[in-house]
Parts: sequence; C-alpha cells; structure tokens
Amino acid sequence: MSDVKMKDIAAAVGVSVVTVSNALAGRKGVSDDVRFKVEKAAREMGYDVKKNDRQPQGTVIGVIAPEKYITVGNSFYWTLYQNVAYEASKAQCVTMLEIITFAMEDDEELPKLLKEKAISGLIIIGWMTRSYVEKIVNAAGIPVVLLDFQMKGLRCDAVMSSNYVGMYKITRYLLEKGHRDIAYVGSIQANDNILDRYYGYRKALMEAGIHERKEWILEDKDLAKGLSRVEIPENMPSAFACNSDWAAGLLYNVLSEKGYRIPEDVSIAGYDNFQQNNSFAERLTTYNVDMKQMAHQAVKLLKGKIRGDDRHWGTRYVDSVIIERQSVKTLK
Repeated sequence: MSDVKMKDIAAAVGVSVVTVSNALAGRKGVSDDVRFKVEKAAREMGYDVKKNDRQPQGTVIGVIAPEKYITVGNSFYWTLYQNVAYEASKAQCVTMLEIITFAMEDDEELPKLLKEKAISGLIIIGWMTRSYVEKIVNAAGIPVVLLDFQMKGLRCDAVMSSNYVGMYKITRYLLEKGHRDIAYVGSIQANDNILDRYYGYRKALMEAGIHERKEWILEDKDLAKGLSRVEIPENMPSAFACNSDWAAGLLYNVLSEKGYRIPEDVSIAGYDNFQQNNSFAERLTTYNVDMKQMAHQAVKLLKGKIRGDDRHWGTRYVDSVIIERQSVKTLK
C-alpha cells in the first residue's frame, strides 16, 4: 500500500503525525510502548518505513500572522514570512500560511492549521492578545516558536530583533553626530517591542547626562481610534529617533508639509530598514532588522523541537547594524 501516509498511521494508533514521524525516525521523546505501536501499525498497513529517512522534506511548518499586521506584498511581516518560507525550504521543510482575521482574534478562534492537524510545528509571527496566544500554544499539541515578539511567563521559545540594543545604538549615533535635543517617536503602550526601543533611547540619553523631556516622547498611533499620526512639538528638537521606518515616513511627511528640510533643519533616524511607498526611505539612516537571521533562527529552533529537542531556550535576540544614509546632519 504505497499510498499509506503518516497521518493514516497516526489516526490508527491515536497519536499525532509528529509522534509518528519521531517514532519511525528513531528520535527521542517517544515512549517504547508508543514506538512499538507505531512501528507495528506501519508494518501492518504496508507503510514504507525507509521513506521516512528519504524524505525529510515532508516536514510541514505552519505559520500564522494577524491580519492587523500583514498586507500581502507590502508589509514588514509579509516580508518576514517570505524569509521564513525561504529558510524552511533550505531546511527541506514546506510552509503553510494562515492569516488570523480580526474576527478570529476577537473570538479567539483556533487557526484552521491546528484544527486540521496538517502541520508538524507552528511559528506565530506578530503580537496578539496574551489569552489568545496562550490558547493557541496550549491547544497546539506541537512545537511552537514566537517570531518578533515574546510573552513573559509563557514557556514558549521566541526569536526577536534586539529592540533595546538597536534603539540604543541609533540614539548613540545621533549623540555622536552632535545632537543633544533628541525626541522619540513611538506609541510605547502599543506593544513590548516599541517599549523596549524606548528604554534603549532612554539609556543612551542617561549615559550622556541628558534628561528625558516628556513633550518629546511622541505618539505615532492613536490607539483608541486606530489612527496613525505624528504631531510635532512646538519646541522642536534637532533630531528624532523613530521606533520604525514607517513612523519615520509619517514624521517626514508632516515635517515636509510644514516646510522643514531633512536633514538641513532637522534630522531623522529610523528602525528596521523597511520602508515602502515613500521616497524618503532611500535617504533614511536606520537600524537594520536582520529578518533573514531571525527567520533562520526560528526555523532552526522549531525543526529541532520537531525532532524531539524539548529544552526551553527562552528568547533569542538578533542584533544588527546601523545603515547610514543622508537623513542625519552632523552638528558642530
């Protein structure tokens, strides 16, 4: 019966497809009793056990991302998913993407990928409510890795950009260029990533002996109304450290409308090195988020867990470098 698949064996024995894969491959994490039952069922059903060794590419990685963050072809998270798919392909795995709609998140509806039990592991890209993420992780029954966010207290490995260190580097860069009046652009209550970047900004100022000015901590989102906006202060700083290139683009548009020149009148630095549909991106100095390395680490972690590595690694932070362009003026 050459058409017998692992899911058929899993159904016959009453275990998951991951357990069948691990049992037939001789990996750890499977009891002797379960391994015996799986191998017995495989023989009786005519499954070609050698096929399990020949086709490691049969591993299917599920990826979910919230609709609020992902726009196909034009978003940071869509590009991050493409990097995951590429890294998975290099690791002889395939990916299946499901976008979590606003309604699914509001109702805390489990992803179809989990309901259909078609995947061996899951990567969650982008922050969602804690209760919903906990529900997904607890119901998964398969290894889960969080990408570009973490949840403290949840025993689930995560891979993130080094938000704190990255914004510290950007603020230090502005200080080294002679700027001491530096504003921060980012709604720090929006999520932990933006908050961590804010603390990196504060650390750099404190080291330079500069007191934070509350009027220079600027929102880029109206969280209550779901709107995106930046209101520039009456007392202008000489530079803005933005929590994302997207926020830097918003700020640039507002400043340009008011007649400010960049960087002649005021400097702008961003974070993530991802900006589309704005010509300012070609001139924006920014901290690069290494999406390729983040995706590589997430796939590597998940594949190890699928093979039976049950260690809890915690959060892996991926650092990167500043991309220097023409948006920051050197002050004397």
